[in-house]
Amino acid sequence: MTRNRRYCPKFWRCSKMCVFVIGSICFLGIYLFFIPVIFNYFAVLAKMKASFASEFNDTQPFRFIINERDKCKDGAPFLILLIATKADEMLHREAIRKTWGNESVVPNVKVVRLFMLGANDKDQNEALLWESRKHHDIIQQDFLDAYKNLTLKTMMGLKWIINYCGGASFVMKTDTDVFVNTEYLIQKLLKPLVPLSQYFFTGFLMRNARPHRNIASKWYVPKDIYPAESYPDFCSGTGYVFSGSLVPKIVNASSKVKFLYLEDVYVALCLDQEGIKMVPPPENYLFNIHKVSFSPCTYDRLITSHGINPNEQIIYWETLQKEKHECGK
Repeated sequence: MTRNRRYCPKFWRCSKMCVFVIGSICFLGIYLFFIPVIFNYFAVLAKMKASFASEFNDTQPFRFIINERDKCKDGAPFLILLIATKADEMLHREAIRKTWGNESVVPNVKVVRLFMLGANDKDQNEALLWESRKHHDIIQQDFLDAYKNLTLKTMMGLKWIINYCGGASFVMKTDTDVFVNTEYLIQKLLKPLVPLSQYFFTGFLMRNARPHRNIASKWYVPKDIYPAESYPDFCSGTGYVFSGSLVPKIVNASSKVKFLYLEDVYVALCLDQEGIKMVPPPENYLFNIHKVSFSPCTYDRLITSHGINPNEQIIYWETLQKEKHECGK
C-alpha cells in the first residue's frame, strides 16, 4: 500500500499530461481540417452573394482566373467570336475549334475565338488551365458559373474587348450548342446587301416579349427586378452580331442599367439606354433559335442553328465543306 500511495500522484500527473497532449492533437487536427472547409464555404458564399448583389448594379469587380492579354497583339481582328460555355463542355469546345470556330476559317480575314466561363471547383479549374495553355482561347473570371450569371459572362467578354482587343470590326456572341456558318457570316459582313450603320446590331429579333411572372419558369423575373410589362426588342442570345463600335457603349450603359440575369434582354436594355435600336437581319432565316434540319444547301445559307451537339457540329461542318459548292448561288 505504501508503494501505491508513493507512485499514485505521479501516475495521475502523467495521465493528465497524456490526456492533455492527446486532446490538443485532436483539437489541432479538427481545427486544421475544418477551418479550410469553413473558409472555402464562406468564400463560395461570398461569391454567390456578390453575384446576387449585382442584381442591383453590375459594378462588382471580378478577377480574371484565366486571361488572354496578348490575343490581339498582332492587330485588331475583323470578327471576335464570344462563346459562352461551361467547364464540362470540353467536347463542345473541341468540336467548335475544329469547325466554325477555327480562327483561319476564311483566308486573309482575322478572326479571334474566345470561350467565356465563370468559376468552377478546383478540379475543373485545373483542367481548364491545361486547356487554356494548349489553345489560348479561354477567359474566366471568379464569379460563380451559373445560368443566372450569363450576363456577367457576356459583360466580361465585352470588357475584355475594351481592355485587350479594341478596334475589332464586328463581334458575335453565341453558345456552344449553336452551329455558326462563319464563312457565310463574314461574307454578309464584308459584302452587305445594304450599307451597315455605324452601330449595327442584329440576330433573331424578339419583338413584344413579356416578362415571365410565373415563379416556376426558367425565365422568371419578379416585378421588383423588372416592373415593366414588356421588354424592348432584343436579339436571342443564341447568336447575335454587332459592330465593334458598340462595345464601349454597351459597357458604359451597364453602369446605369439595373442588372438582369437574362443576358440578351440586358444587352437590349443597355442599347435602349443609349438610344440604339436593333435591326432585323437582311434576310429571313439567317438566325434560328431552333434546330434547322440539316442539308448542305440549307446550312450554306444560314448563320445560326440552335441545339447542335459536338458530333453534329463536326458532321455538319465537314459535309458543308465538301458539298457547299454544289448548291446554286
